[in-house]
Formats: sequence, C-alpha cells, structure tokens
Amino acid sequence: MAAGHRWHRLRGVSFGFKGLIEGFYDRTWSWDERRRVADFVGSHGFDTYVYAPKSDRNQNGQWRTPYPEEQRRELRAFGEHCHALGMAFWIGLRPLGISYADPAEATLVVDKLRDYRALGADRVMVLADDIPLELDEPGAMRFDSLADAHAWLVELALSGAGLAPAEVAFCPTEYHGRGSSYLATLGAALPRDVDICWTGLDVCSPTILSADADAVAGRLQRKPLIWDNYPVNDAVMRGQLHLGPIRGRDGDLDDHVRGVLVNPALEPEATLIPLATWAEYLRDPASYDADAAWRRALFAVAGDEADGDATAVLAAAVGRSVIEQGWERPSASALERARVRLRHARNRRLAEDLNPFVADGV
Repeated sequence: MAAGHRWHRLRGVSFGFKGLIEGFYDRTWSWDERRRVADFVGSHGFDTYVYAPKSDRNQNGQWRTPYPEEQRRELRAFGEHCHALGMAFWIGLRPLGISYADPAEATLVVDKLRDYRALGADRVMVLADDIPLELDEPGAMRFDSLADAHAWLVELALSGAGLAPAEVAFCPTEYHGRGSSYLATLGAALPRDVDICWTGLDVCSPTILSADADAVAGRLQRKPLIWDNYPVNDAVMRGQLHLGPIRGRDGDLDDHVRGVLVNPALEPEATLIPLATWAEYLRDPASYDADAAWRRALFAVAGDEADGDATAVLAAAVGRSVIEQGWERPSASALERARVRLRHARNRRLAEDLNPFVADGV
C-alpha cells in the first residue's frame, strides 16, 4: 500500500514502532476525540495508531457480527486520516469465546481480518489478552495447549486471510512477566516477523528495563513489542489521574525491543500531556529528561502557562499511578487556587476532562 510505504519512510531512528494503542476498557472515544488524539500524536512523531478499544463489541464479544455500514465508513475515514498524518493504521481483533475446534469460527476470523484490510488497515493485531488461560473442552481435544491454539489462530491470519508475517501482531494471554512455557511455545511456532506484545514485568510496569526485555526476547525468539500501560486508567484504575511524564524506561530500550505502543488514559485531552512526554522519550530515549518534557507538555496542551502550572498542582495533589513521580503534595491554598484556575482554563476540552478532579472534596 502507498500508505504503508509512507509510514516506513517516516520511521524514526530509534524505535521500530512509535505508536498509540487505543486498547482500554470502560469508555468509547467519539470519532472527533479520536481524530484529535491522532492529530496530536502524529504531529509529535508517533508513526502508528492501533484501533483496538475493548468497548467496540464488533471486535470483542460480538466479533462474529460484521461492522454496520456506518461504522465501516467511520473506520475507513479514520484510517485515511491516519495515513494523511503519516501514521500506519492497525485494527485489532479479540475473538472472545472462539471455539478453536469449529471450522465455521475459523471462517469468521478470516472474513473479519480480510474486511479489516478492505477498510484500509495496514496491519492487524490479533488479541488474546484477558481471556481464560484454559481451552474449552473441544479445543483441548484438538490442541495440546493454549499456546498451540493461539499459534493456529495467528496462522489463520497468515494463510487464511493472506497476510504476510510483518502484517500481523499478536497480544498473548500471558503478556507480562519474565516469560513462560506458553510464551516459549508461541515464540517457537510463530514466524519471526510476527510481533508479540509484552507489557513488562507487570500489567502496569513501574519500570521496563532492557535486561528484562532481553530475557523475554529469549523466550519469544524475537524482540518484544512493548504494549505500555501508562498512562491508561481504566478498570480498577478508573477515577485515577495519570498526568505525569513517563519514567522508568531504560535509555537504551530502543536497542532491545521492536517498538512501543502506548495505551492512553480515558480522558482524550488530558492524556495528551503524558503522551507528549512519551513522544520526547521515543524520539531520543538516551537523552530524555522527564521533568523538562513534562513542563513542555503542560504548556503544549494547556496553551497557557498559568493553566499548565495549575494542572501540575492538581496532578501532584491527586495523581496516582504505578509511576513514582516524586511530587510533593501542594498546600490546601495552592490546590484551591489551581482548582479555581482550571474551572476557567483556556483549553475547555482539558477543563472538562479535569472537572471530576477539580471538584471540591477530591
């Protein structure tokens, strides 16, 4: 595809992929919000957008159902928007409840992935995250293990849907930790050009070290593709505020992984702040300065220095995540001044995202 060629030319010199993965639970972004985020990250050097929201039932619990025509138009238009920004467009498929022993289910998977290509996807991501670790009874009769079943699922994408290995990525069920027999089986079975996602030692990892990536790469027989769950704040983190800069990722991580896909927070405007710091890290991880990047990000999103300062005060007061930011809690008077300021912030979309945290009593 022409878009694919454009994407390769625009890659940076560090990570192979510098992307955003819309892979969270609990909220559906509007298409306007999605385009706003894509515009921002595209202008900040991201080269990939993965559309894989858990709230899209047609790629999760109701994956067997074809996309309605209106959503097909929206997906196609959004893919074209990503291409115009110089970003590759991926679409995810998470076939919940699939019967691995049913040929009819295999046909539905193939049909869905072919449709993704017809909608303009440069690549597909087959997802098996957050599903049972045991096969159903028919599947257990056919396959020796869950890893064998998942290798077969990826093979469907390759042979059935006619995709090349470099056009497929896979998110395994065991997607964090130091490696397992499940990951070793997958690594041995899948072609080397199929990327396999990994979130670090934890689902939400305080740090991701090059040595840990190397250990997992040994299991996978390839460098892992990082799915980084900062600044996402879904599921049990719902209601948390994740605005601080990315920290804790090694400065030479780009030599040890295929790339990074960042899972954003639910609030589409507020999450641009940590995403802007991610952009600086992905552009030059060795010289990344988290504190300086955060100051620039606050101003870039707030559009006003005083509003950025107020956002920083709020973040220090109520921000909670696995990333230790080392902030001092502001005084009650400083927090109240910040709340008053943010109620009238210049960036109204940011103000709306922060409103639940600005309210008295938070």
